[in-house]
Amino acid sequence: MIETHSITKVFTGKKWKVEALKGIDFKAERGKITALVGPNGAGKTTLLKIISTLILPTSGSAYVDGYDVVSQPNDVRKHIGLVTVSDRLLYYRLSGMDNLLFYGSLYDMSIKEAKNRAYELLDLVGLKEWADEPTMHYSTGMLRRLAIARALMHDPDVILLDEPTLGVDVASARKVRQLVRKLSVDRTIVLTSHFMHEIEELADYIYILKNGKIIAKGSPEEIIKMAGKIVEAKLSAITPSLERFITRYENGYAVIRGPKSLVELYTSDYYEITPSLEDAYIALAGETEEDFRPYQFRRGGAWARERPV
Repeated sequence: MIETHSITKVFTGKKWKVEALKGIDFKAERGKITALVGPNGAGKTTLLKIISTLILPTSGSAYVDGYDVVSQPNDVRKHIGLVTVSDRLLYYRLSGMDNLLFYGSLYDMSIKEAKNRAYELLDLVGLKEWADEPTMHYSTGMLRRLAIARALMHDPDVILLDEPTLGVDVASARKVRQLVRKLSVDRTIVLTSHFMHEIEELADYIYILKNGKIIAKGSPEEIIKMAGKIVEAKLSAITPSLERFITRYENGYAVIRGPKSLVELYTSDYYEITPSLEDAYIALAGETEEDFRPYQFRRGGAWARERPV
């Protein structure tokens, strides 16, 4: 359903250049949930934007349902539904129903057809009772579910979800996850998230990106195996490279959880644990001091030091 081959994306300015994607080969199949995870700036959203035709790749190719995202963008858009973290795609003064009717009109749906589809989707996402309420009164969780309904108006084969539970309370996040799992039965779902418990619950296959490259891929079980043995230990002193492995503090000691090969460099007093996907992710892709090296570029006539987006 989705395939990319050697996709690259380079953003440039007068004094700076950022390689957001560096030769990405990616595949997502129908009936499965494929997850993109990685640190901020890894390239996850950039890849979704290329697949959804919002930006062009610098090089490489990408296909959705066999359509080329560069040469056949209109055909691609007919087959995808995109859900982003932005609420700006919804009109706050309009009701949930009116929002869906507006987007239905963009797909040349008749009023009758759009209303029938909107009622069906509002029921699916649990917002039927709120259909006529202005969305300015919706909670964040309700807005996320309405955004999913909006993406489904034209019944696409592919759903792209960029952090769908960001800023959502626990109960609403659970409803969104249940909805995503239901939608995956006969569609291709691509999901990004920073919540590893969410990825572990939903994903059939995972790609871990870091610095624009795929550093690991596989099922959740395979990703966990890649991390090797994970152990816990208590340390009285922590170096910067170990800070990402701290899980808690006990009686003045920092409790770290990480790869055995690293922890045993600092102490022989450790014990092995059953790792979670989060443990494996931190071991494979957790941010280090090296990832925070500043990039320089010119802004407003002065030099600024910032990380790339």
